[in-house]
Amino acid sequence: MSRKNIRKMMRSGTQACPICSREVPLVEHHINGRGVPHWNDPWNIVSICATCHDMVHMNKLSNRIIIEGWFKTTSGRELLWHHAGEESITGEESEPPVY
Repeated sequence: MSRKNIRKMMRSGTQACPICSREVPLVEHHINGRGVPHWNDPWNIVSICATCHDMVHMNKLSNRIIIEGWFKTTSGRELLWHHAGEESITGEESEPPVY
């Protein structure tokens, strides 16, 4: 992780990760990468913990997290995600670049 990202993470304070619910500093993740129009808008960004962020970018398929995106529900905006190998709720699986 770069120094710039570590500084950003520490400025955010601790919050609950929307995936694992741990109260830790969060990092920004672009759901559909940066190759889409308006890539830096809120619909394409989620703040998740560093552990979950690493699991999104894993090369191994087992335990990899796939983020489908933000969706409006009766209880507000909710992040939909699943582990690789599980069925997609929406059928719209984002594929971020794997580093």
